[in-house]
Amino acid sequence: MTTPHGPTNGSEDDWTTLAKAWTDPAAAEPAIDPAQIRALRRRDRLARLNFAAEMAGVPLVLGLVAWAVVTRELPWPAAIACALFTLFAGAMTLWSRRGDPGLLLDTPQTVVSTALAQARTGLRWAQAGTWTCVAGAAFLAAMGSLSGRWRADWPLLAGGAVFLAACLMLYRGHARRCRRRIAAHEAALAALQER
Repeated sequence: MTTPHGPTNGSEDDWTTLAKAWTDPAAAEPAIDPAQIRALRRRDRLARLNFAAEMAGVPLVLGLVAWAVVTRELPWPAAIACALFTLFAGAMTLWSRRGDPGLLLDTPQTVVSTALAQARTGLRWAQAGTWTCVAGAAFLAAMGSLSGRWRADWPLLAGGAVFLAACLMLYRGHARRCRRRIAAHEAALAALQER
């Protein structure tokens, strides 16, 4: 999975600085920073691409499972476990993208609100990824027990466990960044609303 809601070229302080500029009494009219707009558009494109890739993976994997049942004689318990895990991962992707408002860029308030919505979606995506890793660990354990070949399959199972652990660390880091951005965007939005 990619990280569609990663940090902008600047830091969370960019939004606080931007809010101060917008709320400065010396400023006649708040301005919308083109760099922030570009960052929002880039994040939106990456999020949509990531969503499409993750959702396209669901029917692809289900098709591969069906193919393995028919041509490779994949046992039904293993096929059901694969299908359940795939459907769970797809449901997590749908959950993470719920309530996406799209890009609203007409005023400073809507720009910050869009950035806040993107950060919240990014946090849900990281949470969904965490739960998918947990489900993936259960899937690996189920596949190992269904095959009854723990000793023979240990390199594959160990590789899967290492991959899931690495993904879990990436999701946790992404969640921390999103929480920081959420706090910065909420502070900036509060400053704009006080104007």
